Amino acid sequence: MMGSEAPRSPLVTVVIPTYNRPDHLRRAIASVKNQKDVFWEIIVVDDASDPGMIPDLKSDKEILYLRNDRNRGGGYSRNRGLARAKGKYVQFLDDDDELLLGKLRKQVDLFESTNVPNPGLVTCHILDRRSGHEMILKNSWRGDIHRVTLRRYTVQLTSSMLFLTEAVKNIGGFDESLASSQEYDLTIRLSMHYQVDYVDEVLARANRSENQINTDFDKKREGTLLLFRKYDQAYRDQGFFFWLGMRFKLFMLLIRFQAGKWFGEAAYQFLIRKKQ
Repeated sequence: MMGSEAPRSPLVTVVIPTYNRPDHLRRAIASVKNQKDVFWEIIVVDDASDPGMIPDLKSDKEILYLRNDRNRGGGYSRNRGLARAKGKYVQFLDDDDELLLGKLRKQVDLFESTNVPNPGLVTCHILDRRSGHEMILKNSWRGDIHRVTLRRYTVQLTSSMLFLTEAVKNIGGFDESLASSQEYDLTIRLSMHYQVDYVDEVLARANRSENQINTDFDKKREGTLLLFRKYDQAYRDQGFFFWLGMRFKLFMLLIRFQAGKWFGEAAYQFLIRKKQ
């Protein structure tokens, strides 16, 4: 565990799952170590990377390094890190993403001062470079967002989020059965019991990388189908037309994923832009 110069700051645990991306991992770790105004600890969970693909972290006293016995996926790796977390708050940072200066401090400050009742999540805006182009994803949600989160993505990208550790543990962490949509599922379940707030700034960056889930259309399809089955009754509980709208949304998502698989990422991105 490493503490920076912030004697009265609550501890933040940063969990970084990684697999075969040493250069990205170094950048992600550096972005945490640049958070100089808050106490933090770093837990790197290596999802059984190939030999030589992970920097030597065992000698770094600021990092707890855990290695999975086999490749188990991001959900398992995040949950393994969560189980070892000592912080009041937890940040899940994908190995190809970065925290911008001041992110943890500003989100901790808001957690400690918000007038939102029973907060479990504080988010922020994020600079998204995953498609090869830059765009800012706005996460401007406050309060009880459960119904709107059932209908659509509200809080986007795990790296934008800072969670109350106890809240994530109380809802059982990440659903390891999902091949994709794990963060969306987590926010749905979290919003059943906790409320959210946000810092109105861009405080994180999502980068393009090899083997990113954003372009694995088979995994996106598999995870989306499981997610919609999981919440089918919750959709029905909101009323027939809500449920019907979600069935139509699923149909359109599957069309986009198939277009991406057949015609490439450009076709998928075109359909997303047309929707917007």
